[in-house]
Amino acid sequence: MKADIARPAGRGYRWRLLASALFGGLATAAVAAPALTALYADPAHPDLSGVWMVTGYFSFDPAGKLPELRPPYDAIYARRMQAFKAGRPVDDVTADCLPPGMPHIQVVPYPFEIVQTPGRVLLLFEYSGQVRRIYTDGRQPPDDDASYYGFSTGHWEGDTLVVQTLNIRADTQVDFTGLPHSDALRITERWRRLDASTLSDTITLEDDKAYARPFTVERRYALKPDWTIGEYVCEENNRNQTGPDGATGFGVPSPGKP
Repeated sequence: MKADIARPAGRGYRWRLLASALFGGLATAAVAAPALTALYADPAHPDLSGVWMVTGYFSFDPAGKLPELRPPYDAIYARRMQAFKAGRPVDDVTADCLPPGMPHIQVVPYPFEIVQTPGRVLLLFEYSGQVRRIYTDGRQPPDDDASYYGFSTGHWEGDTLVVQTLNIRADTQVDFTGLPHSDALRITERWRRLDASTLSDTITLEDDKAYARPFTVERRYALKPDWTIGEYVCEENNRNQTGPDGATGFGVPSPGKP
């Protein structure tokens, strides 16, 4: 025999239940919504903003792994590595205060600041005052000439910002060791905040001319809430200018010399 269960009767009770569920849910959502800040104005998406510093070694892959290079890029890298180990790196455009390009800028040992707004994510680097713009407004990459950082478009997949970068200049290096790429380089990034103080960027390089297969590395960045992005003027105190032999110099210039 079923036990009798007392149930409140009437439409008033049902409306009270509905109102409680509806407005209670809205109140919970309002509490959970991220707060807007000077760097974050995109409440429809997860907050990636802040000042961040790369962790780990400053080669593209902190573990030292390399993509499988096709000829002639394998020979180019061998020559650059020989010069690098000898303390006289070559072919490095940053020695003459030119931008490091992508993806090199993401592993330089300087902080960067992320500003996130609807339709755009800005990465403001302390290194030489460089800027990356990631467009998240649905636009398509234009048929432009190649540039140091290429053209970046992004979209959100859940809590992950997926970024595609095309049209990158071929005369830059992937990192300070001289790892080369061609003008066919395509970069896919997956940016995600792992916790309050850790940001992850999974970077995949695809280059049919230079690499035998795609090469993927995860880089992580630590939040530096008390840091301020400083001024960096390479031309004002350049200690690494390229010499007549094409090699990069080191150290403080001698008096009376540039």
